[in-house]
Amino acid sequence: MKTKFLLFLLIVAFLSGCGFKLKGGWEIPYETVYLQTDMNSRVGRALKKKISRKSNVDLVDQVNLAAIVVTVLGENSMREVSVLSNAGSVDEYELIYTVRYKFYSPNDASMDIESQLVLRRKITHSDLEIAAKSNEEDALISDMASEAATRILVRLSREGS
Repeated sequence: MKTKFLLFLLIVAFLSGCGFKLKGGWEIPYETVYLQTDMNSRVGRALKKKISRKSNVDLVDQVNLAAIVVTVLGENSMREVSVLSNAGSVDEYELIYTVRYKFYSPNDASMDIESQLVLRRKITHSDLEIAAKSNEEDALISDMASEAATRILVRLSREGS
């Protein structure tokens, strides 16, 4: 039992020493949020879901009722060839997901922040498993949209405090 505890302490000390951090939570410092996004926006859906889970924040349906407005200006996913085989066929792609967004306060003209996130993921390619790889790519893009939404909300929590 002592050995397991000492091993655990050693691992914790090592991880804290190398700069490892667990993903932190985020708290929106505003009581009301208006979300302005396209209906087909993956990031917009993820933002709405994440904000709705917070009990202290109300999603409002009118800009003038909001303390802060979060606007998804655009999102784009693309893939680039990352690795070619010796025969010249594609072995790996890099998925690139870009989101442009903006925060502004209807009550405070100085609070107008526009920014962009770029997320990247590698995905292997196989000519034999086209359907499976297509589903995997779609799942990775959804995961990147969820991560982008979390990063936007973390940024919003920093800007408001």
